Amino acid sequence: MRREIDLWDRIGTWTNLEIALAQALRGKRTRGDVRAFLRRLPASLVEVQDRLVNGLGPIGAFCTFTIYDPKERLIAAPCFPDRVMHHAVINVCEPVFERWLVRQTFACRQGLGLRAAIAEARFWSARCRWYLKLDVRHYFETVPRERLLSKVERLFGERELIGWWADVIQPPRQPAERGMPIGALTSQHLANFYLGFLDRVVKAELRIKAYARYMDDLILWHDDKDVLKAARDRIVDFAREELGLAMKPPVLNSMGGGLDFVGFRFHPGWVGLNRRSRRRLREKVRGLERAWTRGSISGLELQQRVTAALAFAEPALTGRVLGPSCCGDGP
Repeated sequence: MRREIDLWDRIGTWTNLEIALAQALRGKRTRGDVRAFLRRLPASLVEVQDRLVNGLGPIGAFCTFTIYDPKERLIAAPCFPDRVMHHAVINVCEPVFERWLVRQTFACRQGLGLRAAIAEARFWSARCRWYLKLDVRHYFETVPRERLLSKVERLFGERELIGWWADVIQPPRQPAERGMPIGALTSQHLANFYLGFLDRVVKAELRIKAYARYMDDLILWHDDKDVLKAARDRIVDFAREELGLAMKPPVLNSMGGGLDFVGFRFHPGWVGLNRRSRRRLREKVRGLERAWTRGSISGLELQQRVTAALAFAEPALTGRVLGPSCCGDGP
């Protein structure tokens, strides 16, 4: 793993900060804190630049709230100036993370998002008899920060950048030694990077060709059930001993019974929404229809929001899923 240098000065350039501001503004221009930030331009952006240049790190102010769908989670959304800062850092560091990740890692990657994960899972589900499904228990809440930072230091070679990463992963209302804030762009990239070491075990050591990971959900496919049993034991041990993570009970089953992954149900001959996704889609569309009936939203807004809701289900509704990103052996 090559340590990257000469990144810190690029992060704080005015051009990069302007790009980061445009990225952070997407879908948030009507918020009060965002409008206040924009009213003070360019002074507000200069303040973000000063914090970066002087190594002060993020402000660290979070808006915390709890969601319960699909499960209870404490979300910690950073304040808007920190969002701009996060985008500025990721703009420069993302290519470094990309070079480390294997192709079968999906989520938070250009061209390797949900649809690519669906295509990969559909391809292998039609060709293999067995699958092994693994999921990290409370991943974001339990990741050991000292171990994570030690691995980040193997990737980045600048003291200022390492210090910034140490500041940004401190979540609110979490034990001092574990966890990252769910809801931060930086946490998503660090989470992908940390489990990249597990990807390497699957691909380089176990030599599993049919594999996909979407954040902390891992799927392995094979025609030999015993191969997957051995892989299961190795992955669980590696996650516990090397990464300090606990796995949920693994699921090893025949593809004939179907596989739940990224909100879809995969069978050898077809793919559709799983039960939870179907229920959520119905509830969302019905809620929008009720809002339109009450006059809370216009007909145009109803059409736009229903179309957006159906976009997630399109692979199941139309069957038009692109081929896998690349179904060779991979790295």
